[in-house]
Amino acid sequence: MRPRRRSGGGLREYFIGHRELPARALSAAVPVSLRAAGGESANNQVSTVTMTLATDVADPMQRRKTIAAGSSDTKTRMGRVKTAIPTDFPMLAAPWLMSGLASLFGRSRLANVLPPVANLVISNVPDIQQQLYFAGARIISYYPVSIPAHGMALNVTVQSYNGRLDIGLIGCRRAVPDIMDLADALLAEHRKLLALARLLEPAVEAVEAKKPAPTAVPAKATAAAKRLA
Repeated sequence: MRPRRRSGGGLREYFIGHRELPARALSAAVPVSLRAAGGESANNQVSTVTMTLATDVADPMQRRKTIAAGSSDTKTRMGRVKTAIPTDFPMLAAPWLMSGLASLFGRSRLANVLPPVANLVISNVPDIQQQLYFAGARIISYYPVSIPAHGMALNVTVQSYNGRLDIGLIGCRRAVPDIMDLADALLAEHRKLLALARLLEPAVEAVEAKKPAPTAVPAKATAAAKRLA
């Protein structure tokens, strides 16, 4: 289940509980990997896009569809410009460079006057899908620790590990003072979407069963098509 869909509903309930739900939908800055499959070069190949969280939509299924449509549109646009984005930044200099830029941005107080690019950061990190051990003890969970930024005081990172999904919430204590309430809201939204998915599963299977079987292509026609290709 996509972290943006859980986060959208969880944030909506969190702000409703605090009577601060904005009329306009919140948006998330989402890191996107530009690395080709199997790429092992020692550089950073990542960009960032913004996606809606549809927090202005009350119905969970409609909110899910809105987020999915926005995500699909963003992926299509990213695919068109992916090759034009530079990826030759050195890996060793990246932490120093990013720390310096973040510090400069904070001291300049530009975040106080410029419109925010997004309201928060949401990241999905695929990780090791096998059991790990530390000093002979089984590692049960693998919770991520990420970094909020000026103007985006909340970071939600989902990390997969050995069949699990562990969610890390890091936020500014002034902007998100009740972050445990948000964690409870995200968990409740996850359970709600999971229950809805189980209810819809028989209907989806029925639709799939009614679809006509694919027409078999004669071997001669297949061979002719290969020659033409």
